[in-house]
Amino acid sequence: MNVIGIIAEYNPFHNGHAYQIAHVRKNLHADYIVVATSGDYVQRGEPALLDKYTRARMALSSGADVVLELPVLWSTASAELFADAGISLFEKTGCVNGICFGAESGDLALLRRIADVLADEPADLKASLKHNLKSGSTFPKAREAALLSYFSGSAGQDGALPVSAETLSSLLASPNNILALEYLKALRRRASSITPYLLKREGAAYHETSILSGASVIPASASAIRHTLFAGDAGACGNSADRASEDSAAGILRHAMPQEALAILQDYRADFPLLCADDFSGILGYLLLSSSATQLAQTADSSPEFANRMRNQLPYYTSFSSFASRLKSKEMTLTRINRILLHSILGITSSDYACGNALDKIPYLRILGFRKSAAPLLAALKASAAVPLITRPSQAPKLLSPDAMQVFEHDVFAGNLYLQMRNQKGGTPLRAARMQEHDVPPASEYQRQIVILP
Repeated sequence: MNVIGIIAEYNPFHNGHAYQIAHVRKNLHADYIVVATSGDYVQRGEPALLDKYTRARMALSSGADVVLELPVLWSTASAELFADAGISLFEKTGCVNGICFGAESGDLALLRRIADVLADEPADLKASLKHNLKSGSTFPKAREAALLSYFSGSAGQDGALPVSAETLSSLLASPNNILALEYLKALRRRASSITPYLLKREGAAYHETSILSGASVIPASASAIRHTLFAGDAGACGNSADRASEDSAAGILRHAMPQEALAILQDYRADFPLLCADDFSGILGYLLLSSSATQLAQTADSSPEFANRMRNQLPYYTSFSSFASRLKSKEMTLTRINRILLHSILGITSSDYACGNALDKIPYLRILGFRKSAAPLLAALKASAAVPLITRPSQAPKLLSPDAMQVFEHDVFAGNLYLQMRNQKGGTPLRAARMQEHDVPPASEYQRQIVILP
């Protein structure tokens, strides 16, 4: 059985994602495709536009066979932890034998060469990285400089990197290339038997915000789709200003999303608002006011110095996004700051990371959805999984150890908070009749049902 894994956020699902699934099915000859997806919050330190079950439905409608949830501890973590958790998840299935990921670079050998060095951490590289961080560089810039220094002086060791400094710098500037490096690094460190397959990313850049360029259609990024959805909202962050703007966005998105995924998005928006980080501004403001510097320093990815900076900047607090921008410095990226603020909201601490790491990051496999035609794969998962398989949250206390439950309870809290914020922003809870009509998840994580498609 050839089972290929994809690690994704699908925020939201677009044509590029559909192309990847089709590529895996056709060119990698996958019998089944398993997707490990972020839950209700994503790696940039923000809530997802749509809830995790809706995004799972999009993936299944476009060819995925099983969708598993990446625990919130790791879906909102750094690229290194996010990638390692995804690889750990696939290893825990016991049946995934390959992973396909996209990158701007199409040179797998080059990416592996860099990833091997990052995984092995030679003394020269570690010393240079430490020096650059002490000099005040952000981690990405410090690592880039350390790699350039290492390869420029490595000809007498294991061979210099066969690309220019400009090429390496450009490669390390792409989020997809960075994730690809982290996947390869995790595979090496784990001595994993999972085979990596690289798919060169085409079309819009990761941060591109336009779908239409004059009369031309640009193969869109998720960033461009989010920008389009929010463009007519006059700051409402997902609540359409009027019907005309909704229709305009839908017309543009027809070029960017598979028909099935777009229909799911439109049905969802008929019932629910889309969420963004600023919808959590009130909660964050209260938590920052009520937390001591010591408590803020214990937040995952934070530090005593950053905690003091947050406290000092509190008099200027107005919203999640504006506060994050105010805290940005040459030592810290905006994405890392967003993650720290989100971790404060979700109650994720450094000790939670320690607990999760002690469990090799993935102490259970939680199914968000599957296709009925994937019954043989589900049977293989049940037979070969190294950790408990969870289809209903109510199963967890019976199946998991106390430490594993600690990880799982973060997923439950994060999911319940997402649903509560969605209801608050929407103004009223969903009517029961509409809930049944559209099979929309109810307002409690323990009541939610997995997605099952034919």
